Order: sequence, then C-alpha cells, then structure tokens
Amino acid sequence: MTLTLTLRTQPPARVFAAPLIPERLRGRGASAVEAIELRCGGETVAAGDLFEVSGAGTKEEALVLAGDLRQFDWIGARMSSGEIVARGDVGSWAGAEMSGGVLRIEGDAGARLGAAYPGARVGMTGGEIVVTGNAGEEAGAGMRRGLVAVGGRTGNGAGLRMLAGTIIALGGIGDEAGLGNKRGSLASGSALEPLPSYTYATRFHPPALRMQLLRVRQLGLTVPDALLSGPWSRWSGDVTELARGEILIFDENEEGA
Repeated sequence: MTLTLTLRTQPPARVFAAPLIPERLRGRGASAVEAIELRCGGETVAAGDLFEVSGAGTKEEALVLAGDLRQFDWIGARMSSGEIVARGDVGSWAGAEMSGGVLRIEGDAGARLGAAYPGARVGMTGGEIVVTGNAGEEAGAGMRRGLVAVGGRTGNGAGLRMLAGTIIALGGIGDEAGLGNKRGSLASGSALEPLPSYTYATRFHPPALRMQLLRVRQLGLTVPDALLSGPWSRWSGDVTELARGEILIFDENEEGA
C-alpha cells in the first residue's frame, strides 16, 4: 500500500522536510513514520503531529505528500532513488542536491528547485524533477546532471553556475538565465532575451530536446506538439566560462526554419 502523508495542520514555522525521502522511509509502517522528527523553526516536531500517515514505505510505490506544503522546504532533497509525488505547492529547495529518483510536484515550487544550498557549489547531480506549475528563482543553480522540467515558468536566474544537466520550462524561463553556465542546457518554451554573454548560433529542430520533451510528457506534463515539431533558436554561452552551454528558445515562426 502506498505510503501517503496528508497534511492535517499548517506548521507554526518553516519545516525542514529532507528526512521524508523514499530511501529513509522504505520498510517503515505508519507509526514509525509518524515518529520521525522534523525541524520546525528552532524546534522539532513529530511527522505525525503535522501529517495523517497511511500505508507503508515500499520499494515499488511512490511516497505521496499531499496538501498545501509551501511551508515545507527541502522536499525530496538529496534523494538518490525512488519517487516522491507532492500533491500541492511546495517550499524552497525541493529536490536540492538530489542524485537520483523522480520528484513530481503537482503545483508550484519555491526558489532553488534542484539547486545547491547557499554556500555550496554542487546542486542536483542526477534524477528527474517535474513541476506542473511554476518554479521560483534560481532553479537548477549549480546543477551537474539531471533533468528539471517545469510546466509553467521559472523565476529569474535559472541555471546559475550550471556545469551540466537540462532545465526545461514549457511556459518560459525568467531573466538572467544561465549566468556562469559551463555545459548545461536551458530550454524556454516562450520568448527570452539571453544575457549578453550568449551569442546566437543557429535555428534548428534539436533531436535531443525532442527526446527529453517526450520523456517529460511521460512524466505527466502536457507538452504541446508544436514544441516537439517546431524550430528552436540556439544561443551559446556563457562566454565568461567554457561557452559550451546553451539556451534553446522555441521559435513559433516556421518560416525559414
């Protein structure tokens, strides 16, 4: 039976939710999960004080977190395997520094999605994050590998100091994207003005992006057929780094493609 944590009451302060990941909950029943301590502001609370817990953690089933989770930070952070489904909006640093597994957020995500914690250089190193809504600023900051896909828009500063990995925002990427990007890929489903450190390269139909978009569709996002078949403009950068990264911008004007 799927392990499901349904929020029963809003916490009095922000909650550090990193302990709630599949590899730590596997094999635990409801009572054991309820006893897990979570940092809430300057104190600790039991998970059972905040959530109604049902089911048990198994290798095959996803961990489900349900409710308005905007007060919960670090959901899915540092996870290496398994799947988390968050049914509702979540706080900051969701999927931060994760190395594997799948995190699906059915709502909006806060700042630093899949990113490095402030003061650290390395963010997400593997796995897949899918957000049906919007994401906050600096999504994917410090990414090394992995996929971040957002159905709506990201805030400013997506892909800050990326080394590698892919960020896709079907609704568009915010300003100042890809600053310090070395070899990462950012794909914006709507118009974007790249930083001056990026130079226009070409307009084409990127086969690798098509494969990633198909994967994103499998993971539950609605990907318009136009994004799969239409042309994209490629901008190379950041020239202050290796200049091997890229920003891909969907170009609705098929003429001349």
